[in-house]
Amino acid sequence: MRVFVFITLCLSLTWAFEKHYIMPESIKDTQFMGIKIHDSRILDFGRIAGEQFFGISGLAYDANREVLYMLNDRGRLFSFQIALKEKQLHLLKPISSCRLKDSEGKKLLKPKSDSEGIAIVSKGDEKSLWVSFERSPRIMQFSIDGKAVKNPLLNLPSELQNIKSYQGTNGALEALTYHPKFGFLTTPEFPLKGQKSGYQGIYNINGEVCKFAKDDFDNAVTEFEMMPDGNLLALQRNFSFKDFSTVIILKKISLERTITGRCSSKNIAVMKSDDGWNLDNFEGLTHYKDNIYFMISDDNNNLLQNTILTIFEIVDPK
Repeated sequence: MRVFVFITLCLSLTWAFEKHYIMPESIKDTQFMGIKIHDSRILDFGRIAGEQFFGISGLAYDANREVLYMLNDRGRLFSFQIALKEKQLHLLKPISSCRLKDSEGKKLLKPKSDSEGIAIVSKGDEKSLWVSFERSPRIMQFSIDGKAVKNPLLNLPSELQNIKSYQGTNGALEALTYHPKFGFLTTPEFPLKGQKSGYQGIYNINGEVCKFAKDDFDNAVTEFEMMPDGNLLALQRNFSFKDFSTVIILKKISLERTITGRCSSKNIAVMKSDDGWNLDNFEGLTHYKDNIYFMISDDNNNLLQNTILTIFEIVDPK
């Protein structure tokens, strides 16, 4: 019986980390444009501590504890012990799961549970998680066990408070990161209504920090992450229902504002399913260490999609 249980456990762990070949067969090297793909895995955990594992929209990495937080878009928070070996996934062990709760301990329910972006902030030995939301646009502070602290709301600029300012109710605050100079930085999935065509704003609590150029209006911004050099890394996604093609863009944004209020940016990698990339709905991004990052896809709780964790390194950070 013990042998049977051990074999079953091993098989389940193998399934949970199934190898995913994300790059086109035509690319023989692991380097593409300004990135190098080190590993890509399909994750399937079923349920963790009773909570179904699906719809991952945000990532945050605690380097001190080597814990990776995964946030889904229904207010569920998962934590994992993670380790790499030779820049490939070596360990991804579930630690816990929970529902995000308000300061009174009540679970967040729709529409207030549409959680998208996540950032971890340390203050001395104390760590807290900050989460951005769609549908009911706001940024809230939580303890690492998912309970909102007292008076948890961040004071957002007026243009981000009204859902009518956004392109749609499901297109509010997707991206979130913490910058040591600018504080929390966020942006909606698409430019706010009335914003000049071709540009999208980056915001902190004081308003717009700067605008960056959009390659295409239909490129949704799904996450921001701080880079070691103080610049911003943006994850963008474009999906076409017409031909079911997907484009994923990693864009470096300099936060040095010009006189016109614009900030320079450049594409580090542009991955297209039409070119043979095995892509999915990538929405989560977090920095690991050095120039290595984790990127994850939201499977939309759809059997035809996958939760894909990809490990990549920026080899052209300049």
